[in-house]
Amino acid sequence: MAKDAQVFNGAQIFTDSAEQAISYLKKHTPLTDWSVSRVIDGEQVHLHVQQDQLLKPGLRVEWEESLCSRMANGAAHIVDNTQLDPDYSGMRFSAEVGAYAGYTINDDRDEMFGVLCGVRTDPLTEGEKIDEELVALISSLLSAQLKLARVADRERRNCELSDALAQTDALTGLLNRRGWDKIVSDAQERLDAFGDSVSVAVIDLNGLKQVNDSQGHAAGDLLLRRTGEILRGKSSESCRVARYGGDEFMILANGVAPSQTEAYFSVFKESLEEAGIPAAMGFYSAQPGSTNIDQCIAAADALMYQQKYQSRVRARKNS
Repeated sequence: MAKDAQVFNGAQIFTDSAEQAISYLKKHTPLTDWSVSRVIDGEQVHLHVQQDQLLKPGLRVEWEESLCSRMANGAAHIVDNTQLDPDYSGMRFSAEVGAYAGYTINDDRDEMFGVLCGVRTDPLTEGEKIDEELVALISSLLSAQLKLARVADRERRNCELSDALAQTDALTGLLNRRGWDKIVSDAQERLDAFGDSVSVAVIDLNGLKQVNDSQGHAAGDLLLRRTGEILRGKSSESCRVARYGGDEFMILANGVAPSQTEAYFSVFKESLEEAGIPAAMGFYSAQPGSTNIDQCIAAADALMYQQKYQSRVRARKNS
């Protein structure tokens, strides 16, 4: 069972299925752009895109302002001319989108995951038609594929996560760098395939060297262990904490959207401060199609160093 689950990579299979579906529709319909999108945190995020005129991977639109939201609420699935359709004509994007097609995609909880949609700038002409049954069938097949992919991916991820969690730092018991790299790879696959929300934080302790120099390495090790205990204590089941090296710690939070990131990670920083452990922190959210997790880590790292620099400037001014 575990071996089969590892071979069946649900994230990659859903990606392949989505790309094949929209490639087919682009070739066999008069619409120029097709997309499989995810609706999350009040936004429609275009994940897999065959583009020409309007759409691109990573494009984000407020869900309530999107044509797809109107379709999901009962308006027509195929619209030859958005300006002439009373359900669509008053919307902001109808000025850019002349023709539209869309059907929702459901996940393994039978909730709306996102939308299979196609658009172009000009309305359809009299001789152009879109086979609504075909679009409905492909969206239904993608829903079925998504359900299987999610279930299979949980089994595969359980095996891989067990292996990652076994890679621990001897001093703190947190993930080590090798374990961290494994969970980042897994999170990147889910970000690319499903648009799952992922945020990261980089934490660097202030003054570890001084503790080692003035009190000895045993005191420094105690500080690192105490930091690990606090970070682990504040983490949830979907959150992974690693000692990346030296006095640097990493946190990867699954399911934390960009709008929730600051509030989520502030708990860790405040807990360290309450324990008398000075630290600098930077955090950032990955964005499917535009910011991968490595870029996210780099951005969080830069913000952490900026905070560290500002703390030193304040300390000099107050001395």
